[in-house]
Amino acid sequence: MNYKIVIFWNQPAALTETFIYNQISNLRRYQAAILGSKWPSGPRIRIDEQIVHLINQGGWRGKLHEVQFKVWGQIPATIRQWLDTWQPALIHAHVAPYGAIAMPIAQRYRLPLLVSVHGSDVTMRDAAIWRSSYMSHRLYLLRRRQLVRTTTRVIVQSHFLHRILIEQHGFDPAQIVCIRYGVDLDRFRPTANPEWGHILYVGRLIERKGLPYLLTALAKLQTDFPALRLTVIGDGPLRSRYEELARQVLGSRVTFMGAQSNTVVQEYLQRAYVFCMPSITMPTGEAESLGVVFLEAMAMGVPPVSFASGGIPEVIRHSETGFLATERNTDELAYYLGLLLEQPALRNKFGEEGRRWVEQEFNLNTQTAKLEALYDEVIAEHIQKSVL
Repeated sequence: MNYKIVIFWNQPAALTETFIYNQISNLRRYQAAILGSKWPSGPRIRIDEQIVHLINQGGWRGKLHEVQFKVWGQIPATIRQWLDTWQPALIHAHVAPYGAIAMPIAQRYRLPLLVSVHGSDVTMRDAAIWRSSYMSHRLYLLRRRQLVRTTTRVIVQSHFLHRILIEQHGFDPAQIVCIRYGVDLDRFRPTANPEWGHILYVGRLIERKGLPYLLTALAKLQTDFPALRLTVIGDGPLRSRYEELARQVLGSRVTFMGAQSNTVVQEYLQRAYVFCMPSITMPTGEAESLGVVFLEAMAMGVPPVSFASGGIPEVIRHSETGFLATERNTDELAYYLGLLLEQPALRNKFGEEGRRWVEQEFNLNTQTAKLEALYDEVIAEHIQKSVL
């Protein structure tokens, strides 16, 4: 039987969350509709808008509906009417705070609730959330105990997040399932013509993604490798600061391209010799949980270099598929980048091993099948409880 489900995605089709849409669009036995608060203000993924239903449809009334839903759990009449017609079998929310916000829907319609946590939504320490995070994250802290009691399963991308959910958030280990985001291996395939010396960075221009460490490391290499160059894909609040730093330490060797579509990222991965996003752990606790872009790079035979931070060591196998430097150590980062630049055979070996590793552990079809099997399990449990 093909069940209908609801995916709660706060700002559907945000360009930085392509991996969510990839997971949704790859479902085979489940028909998914997306419920969101509103469209993102920035660049968006191309998506079938007919499957998207928004709480905030614009104007003052839309903003009011969004506040009423997030703060008091009031579901707008139009959404209730749609849900009555859609009759979903479960609701799957992305990001812990929005799992808490989606609870009233699960409770009203007596649906099992699954929540996928992504990283900073659970790695950030409580004190930092109260001090400076979004309203939804603060609401999550107020509702966390209730969410722990209400949630049927929590889906994590790494064992790193599994541990944090238990130690910092109070979830039962039996609630937590590790199903990783996968890569479309038919789309992301190795290329035979990488451009020597071309380093690629893809990530938001925020402190946690570590771009200044990469710029500093490359500055140490430019004398020995005068032809090296860096392409930066991504945008964020620190862009102007990072552009100035790049001019100071690397001159014209760096190109900032801003946010780009997944298609453009793929085109640049085809040309990249090495991929590097040296994410760091922030004082607030925020850290990289997995890093889908590392997987996309390895799927295309591009070896990654990063710091051994957060869940990254579960993705990059040090000295087998790429290199992991000690966090914030730019000398070590430069050393590993230099090894791949001066040893093409090593670079190619890592590329081949990386492709095999992604095929084995991060195949999108395999991971989606695991997700659908989890849906099967949760729905069967729910039906059994309803009968009893």
